[in-house]
Amino acid sequence: MKRLASLILFCLSGFATGIAVATILLAFVPQCGYDCENRSVGVVFLSVTGCTFAFPLLGYAFTRRARGTPLRTFAISAALAAIAILTASAHYVFELHARYREAQAAVPVSADFDFMYMAIATRDVKAYAKPEGGAVRPTSVIPQWQRCVIDGAWCDTQPRLAHMRCKGGVVYVNEADWKAFSLIARENLPGAVALKSMNLCAADNLPED
Repeated sequence: MKRLASLILFCLSGFATGIAVATILLAFVPQCGYDCENRSVGVVFLSVTGCTFAFPLLGYAFTRRARGTPLRTFAISAALAAIAILTASAHYVFELHARYREAQAAVPVSADFDFMYMAIATRDVKAYAKPEGGAVRPTSVIPQWQRCVIDGAWCDTQPRLAHMRCKGGVVYVNEADWKAFSLIARENLPGAVALKSMNLCAADNLPED
Protein backbone atom coordinates (compact mmCIF):
# COMPACT_ATOMS: atom_id res chain seq x y z
CA MET A 1 0.00 0.00 0.00
CA LYS A 2 2.84 2.39 0.88
CA ARG A 3 4.52 1.58 -2.43
CA LEU A 4 1.30 2.35 -4.33
CA ALA A 5 0.84 5.60 -2.44
CA SER A 6 4.42 6.59 -3.29
CA LEU A 7 3.89 5.86 -6.98
CA ILE A 8 0.70 7.93 -6.99
CA LEU A 9 2.57 10.80 -5.35
CA PHE A 10 5.34 10.53 -7.92
CA CYS A 11 2.73 10.64 -10.71
CA LEU A 12 1.06 13.74 -9.25
CA SER A 13 4.41 15.42 -8.75
CA GLY A 14 5.42 14.56 -12.31
CA PHE A 15 2.15 15.92 -13.68
CA ALA A 16 2.56 19.23 -11.84
CA THR A 17 6.20 19.49 -12.86
CA GLY A 18 5.31 18.76 -16.48
CA ILE A 19 2.90 21.70 -16.49
CA ALA A 20 5.58 23.96 -15.03
CA VAL A 21 8.13 22.76 -17.58
CA ALA A 22 5.69 23.30 -20.47
CA THR A 23 4.93 26.82 -19.24
CA ILE A 24 8.65 27.67 -19.25
CA LEU A 25 9.27 26.11 -22.67
CA LEU A 26 6.31 27.96 -24.20
CA ALA A 27 7.38 31.37 -22.92
CA PHE A 28 8.67 32.44 -26.35
CA VAL A 29 6.31 30.54 -28.66
CA PRO A 30 4.71 33.16 -30.96
CA GLN A 31 1.01 33.42 -31.67
CA CYS A 32 1.18 32.51 -35.35
CA GLY A 33 -1.88 30.39 -35.96
CA TYR A 34 -2.35 26.69 -36.53
CA ASP A 35 1.31 25.67 -36.78
CA CYS A 36 2.27 27.37 -33.52
CA GLU A 37 -0.79 25.98 -31.77
CA ASN A 38 0.21 22.47 -32.85
CA ARG A 39 3.71 23.08 -31.54
CA SER A 40 2.35 24.32 -28.22
CA VAL A 41 0.08 21.30 -27.85
CA GLY A 42 3.00 19.02 -28.65
CA VAL A 43 5.26 20.68 -26.07
CA VAL A 44 2.56 20.45 -23.39
CA PHE A 45 1.81 16.81 -24.22
CA LEU A 46 5.44 15.72 -24.21
CA SER A 47 6.30 17.67 -21.07
CA VAL A 48 3.33 16.51 -19.01
CA THR A 49 3.33 12.93 -20.29
CA GLY A 50 7.10 12.59 -20.02
CA CYS A 51 7.24 13.86 -16.44
CA THR A 52 4.15 11.94 -15.35
CA PHE A 53 5.67 8.65 -16.52
CA ALA A 54 9.31 9.42 -15.72
CA PHE A 55 8.75 10.44 -12.11
CA PRO A 56 7.22 7.13 -10.90
CA LEU A 57 9.75 5.09 -12.88
CA LEU A 58 12.71 7.01 -11.48
CA GLY A 59 11.10 7.18 -8.07
CA TYR A 60 10.64 3.42 -8.03
CA ALA A 61 14.25 2.91 -9.13
CA PHE A 62 15.50 5.11 -6.29
CA THR A 63 13.28 3.56 -3.59
CA ARG A 64 12.99 -0.08 -4.50
CA ARG A 65 15.83 -1.10 -2.18
CA ALA A 66 14.98 1.37 0.57
CA ARG A 67 12.06 1.86 2.82
CA GLY A 68 9.47 3.99 1.06
CA THR A 69 8.76 6.62 3.67
CA PRO A 70 6.72 9.75 2.90
CA LEU A 71 9.75 11.93 3.61
CA ARG A 72 11.90 9.99 1.15
CA THR A 73 9.14 10.15 -1.46
CA PHE A 74 8.80 13.92 -1.07
CA ALA A 75 12.58 14.39 -1.20
CA ILE A 76 12.98 12.38 -4.41
CA SER A 77 9.97 14.12 -6.00
CA ALA A 78 11.42 17.52 -5.13
CA ALA A 79 14.82 16.56 -6.54
CA LEU A 80 13.31 15.30 -9.79
CA ALA A 81 11.15 18.41 -10.09
CA ALA A 82 14.16 20.66 -9.49
CA ILE A 83 16.19 18.89 -12.17
CA ALA A 84 13.36 19.10 -14.72
CA ILE A 85 12.62 22.77 -14.00
CA LEU A 86 16.30 23.73 -14.03
CA THR A 87 16.73 22.02 -17.39
CA ALA A 88 13.74 23.90 -18.80
CA SER A 89 15.05 27.13 -17.27
CA ALA A 90 18.41 26.62 -18.98
CA HIS A 91 16.57 26.37 -22.30
CA TYR A 92 14.65 29.53 -21.38
CA VAL A 93 17.87 31.44 -20.67
CA PHE A 94 19.42 30.23 -23.94
CA GLU A 95 16.32 31.27 -25.89
CA LEU A 96 16.21 34.62 -24.09
CA HIS A 97 19.85 35.26 -24.98
CA ALA A 98 19.22 34.36 -28.62
CA ARG A 99 16.28 36.76 -28.80
CA TYR A 100 18.31 39.47 -27.13
CA ARG A 101 20.99 39.09 -29.81
CA GLU A 102 18.30 39.30 -32.50
CA ALA A 103 16.90 42.44 -30.92
CA GLN A 104 20.36 43.98 -30.70
CA ALA A 105 20.98 43.16 -34.34
CA ALA A 106 17.75 44.91 -35.29
CA VAL A 107 18.70 48.13 -33.50
CA PRO A 108 20.47 50.56 -35.84
CA VAL A 109 23.75 52.15 -34.82
CA SER A 110 23.66 55.61 -33.28
CA ALA A 111 26.19 58.41 -33.16
CA ASP A 112 28.31 59.02 -30.06
CA PHE A 113 31.40 61.01 -29.12
CA ASP A 114 33.71 58.49 -30.82
CA PHE A 115 31.66 58.14 -34.02
CA MET A 116 29.78 61.41 -34.49
CA TYR A 117 28.61 61.35 -38.12
CA MET A 118 25.81 59.22 -39.53
CA ALA A 119 25.80 57.85 -43.08
CA ILE A 120 23.92 55.18 -45.00
CA ALA A 121 25.31 52.84 -47.64
CA THR A 122 23.61 53.27 -51.02
CA ARG A 123 25.06 50.00 -52.30
CA ASP A 124 26.96 47.02 -50.96
CA VAL A 125 30.39 48.15 -49.74
CA LYS A 126 33.43 46.02 -48.91
CA ALA A 127 34.73 46.56 -45.37
CA TYR A 128 38.28 45.98 -44.13
CA ALA A 129 39.96 45.12 -40.85
CA LYS A 130 42.43 47.44 -39.17
CA PRO A 131 45.59 47.52 -41.32
CA GLU A 132 48.46 45.48 -40.00
CA GLY A 133 51.93 45.92 -41.42
CA GLY A 134 50.56 48.27 -44.07
CA ALA A 135 48.25 45.63 -45.56
CA VAL A 136 44.46 45.82 -45.48
CA ARG A 137 42.36 42.69 -45.31
CA PRO A 138 38.68 42.55 -46.40
CA THR A 139 36.53 41.13 -43.63
CA SER A 140 32.89 41.71 -44.52
CA VAL A 141 30.41 43.54 -46.70
CA ILE A 142 28.29 46.44 -45.52
CA PRO A 143 24.90 45.78 -47.13
CA GLN A 144 22.96 48.42 -49.01
CA TRP A 145 20.81 50.70 -46.81
CA GLN A 146 22.71 49.87 -43.63
CA ARG A 147 23.58 52.82 -41.43
CA CYS A 148 27.13 53.41 -40.24
CA VAL A 149 28.60 56.10 -38.02
CA ILE A 150 31.88 57.74 -39.00
CA ASP A 151 34.79 58.60 -36.74
CA GLY A 152 37.25 60.00 -39.23
CA ALA A 153 39.68 59.02 -41.92
CA TRP A 154 43.29 57.91 -42.25
CA CYS A 155 44.43 60.31 -44.91
CA ASP A 156 48.15 59.58 -44.73
CA THR A 157 47.87 55.91 -45.70
CA GLN A 158 47.57 54.15 -49.01
CA PRO A 159 44.81 53.40 -49.58
CA ARG A 160 43.08 56.06 -47.52
CA LEU A 161 40.62 54.52 -45.09
CA ALA A 162 37.54 55.76 -43.27
CA HIS A 163 37.04 54.56 -39.71
CA MET A 164 33.39 53.52 -39.19
CA ARG A 165 31.15 51.53 -36.90
CA CYS A 166 28.36 49.54 -38.57
CA LYS A 167 26.01 46.80 -37.40
CA GLY A 168 28.81 44.25 -37.60
CA GLY A 169 31.23 46.34 -35.55
CA VAL A 170 34.13 48.68 -36.25
CA VAL A 171 35.42 48.55 -39.83
CA TYR A 172 37.52 50.49 -42.31
CA VAL A 173 36.29 51.56 -45.75
CA ASN A 174 38.49 52.25 -48.76
CA GLU A 175 38.42 55.81 -50.16
CA ALA A 176 37.11 54.48 -53.46
CA ASP A 177 33.89 53.49 -51.66
CA TRP A 178 33.30 56.64 -49.63
CA LYS A 179 31.04 58.02 -52.33
CA ALA A 180 28.77 55.00 -51.81
CA PHE A 181 27.65 56.52 -48.51
CA SER A 182 25.06 59.24 -48.15
CA LEU A 183 25.31 61.52 -45.11
CA ILE A 184 22.35 61.86 -42.72
CA ALA A 185 23.13 65.08 -40.87
CA ARG A 186 19.99 65.00 -38.70
CA GLU A 187 21.23 61.76 -37.10
CA ASN A 188 24.67 63.10 -36.24
CA LEU A 189 25.66 63.47 -32.62
CA PRO A 190 23.81 66.58 -31.37
CA GLY A 191 26.12 69.57 -31.60
CA ALA A 192 28.45 67.96 -34.14
CA VAL A 193 29.27 70.15 -37.14
CA ALA A 194 27.78 68.44 -40.19
CA LEU A 195 30.14 67.13 -42.84
CA LYS A 196 29.95 68.83 -46.21
CA SER A 197 30.54 65.64 -48.16
CA MET A 198 32.00 62.15 -47.94
CA ASN A 199 35.34 63.57 -49.11
CA LEU A 200 36.64 62.94 -45.61
CA CYS A 201 40.18 64.06 -46.32
CA ALA A 202 39.21 67.50 -47.60
CA ALA A 203 40.91 70.19 -45.49
CA ASP A 204 37.65 71.99 -44.75
CA ASN A 205 35.59 68.86 -44.11
CA LEU A 206 36.92 66.65 -41.31
CA PRO A 207 40.19 66.69 -39.38
CA GLU A 208 42.46 63.77 -40.04
CA ASP A 209 42.88 61.05 -37.35
